[in-house]
Amino acid sequence: MTLQDFKLKMVSELSSIYEMDELNSIFNLLSEDYLKIPRSKILLADEIHLDESNQTLFLSALERLKTHEPIQYVLGKTTFIDLEFKVNSSVLIPRPETEELVRLILKEDLDGKEIFDIGTGSGCIAISLAKNLPNAKVSALDISIDALEVARENAKLNNVNIEFIHADIFEYHLDKKYDVIVSNPPYVTESEKLKMKKNVLNYEPEIALFVNDSDPTKYYEFIINFSKNHLHANGQIYLEINENYKYDLNLLAQNYEYKIIEFKLDTHNKIRFLVLSEDNQLEKNTH
Repeated sequence: MTLQDFKLKMVSELSSIYEMDELNSIFNLLSEDYLKIPRSKILLADEIHLDESNQTLFLSALERLKTHEPIQYVLGKTTFIDLEFKVNSSVLIPRPETEELVRLILKEDLDGKEIFDIGTGSGCIAISLAKNLPNAKVSALDISIDALEVARENAKLNNVNIEFIHADIFEYHLDKKYDVIVSNPPYVTESEKLKMKKNVLNYEPEIALFVNDSDPTKYYEFIINFSKNHLHANGQIYLEINENYKYDLNLLAQNYEYKIIEFKLDTHNKIRFLVLSEDNQLEKNTH
């Protein structure tokens, strides 16, 4: 079997699940990872013959993909802010929007500051910040022991020191204060499940995705309340949000008397981020 033969088979068997551009991306990811060849050489797929062990790898991946399993879980890894992260079904697959959240934070001069990531999952936010801010002190909390195991592996993989905390944020108590609190909490409502694909619903951890329709902003309310006692006077909060609840979140931030309440768009022009601060300087830095 040549690599081209496999691609034709993959397209034939997965075209009902994925669009062609997604299939091309999956094919390239498999080829780069399993054959250890640059993408430029994949263009010569007709000339690349797969030996028996490689055939087994590719065909096994195909069977998993046919069940809607995400390619990132099939490979056991993904890329985020140009860093490699291990992933499995214990953690959410890091999204491009969350990369935008990290890049937004990195616009600030935070090296040497203390940063707290709530609901760290794979550790992608905390580790990316620690990697780009080598003098920052980064702590990361998650309720899932399995997620923290993945996050610790990723911290080691990327050679950063993170303080990992196993706790339920709703029951967590400490005396410490931070310069930045960041979170990408669960914000997809149960009623929005109908719009989601099987590769998310069947494989990614529900605890990291969904909230009840009856209380869709509960994580944000708790984090903002938590921040009043655990954020330095000129500190900042960065949140990834569900744009359907921007008015509720705006009112919530006003109730907690934040001077700067700034909603930001992602690259798809959706309201995706909320930045809160009591420091008027932030208004200049985040434009």
